[in-house]
This record gives sequence, C-alpha cells and structure tokens, in this order.
Amino acid sequence: MKTNFEISLKFKLCKGIEEYGCFQVGANELFAKELFNMMEGTEDITKESIMLIDFIKWERGIPFPVNAKHCTYNQLATNVKLITRELFKQHQLAH
Repeated sequence: MKTNFEISLKFKLCKGIEEYGCFQVGANELFAKELFNMMEGTEDITKESIMLIDFIKWERGIPFPVNAKHCTYNQLATNVKLITRELFKQHQLAH
C-alpha cells in the first residue's frame, strides 16, 4: 500500500477530543510537511487553543501521528484557507 498524509481537524471538548474533518494531502512527503509547517498554531496547549490539528502519516493502512498543533478559531480559519489554496495549487501542477 502507498504512504499517504492527512491533516485531521479536531475539537477539544469536555468529554474528550473529537475529529470533525480531515484533509487528504497526498503521498508527497515534502509537500505535506511544508504545508503543515506553514500552518498557524503552537505545540503548547493554552486556554485559547480549543482546536487540535494532527499531521498523520498513513502507511499500510496504519496511522502514525507525526506532529500536532493547537490553535484558536481564527488560526483554524487561516489554516483551512491555506490548506485549500495549497492543495488547489498542487492539483493544478499535477495536471
């Protein structure tokens, strides 16, 4: 099976963490890492950071967490816009 990368969006709730969205960012590891590194957020947990973004590598159907960022609603909005723009550019270059 092919290695793929994803960026997973999660809420931090009183009852725990719940995934509500996911971006499949493809098999290009360099692109996936650069995209995640461009995103806003911090590795540190703060009271304002109520969203969690996980960077996950899928290999042979098994998820391997690579990195994570905690962010605010505003940072999340910026990140979703960034992911969408960069994925669009990546797909345009592929065709």
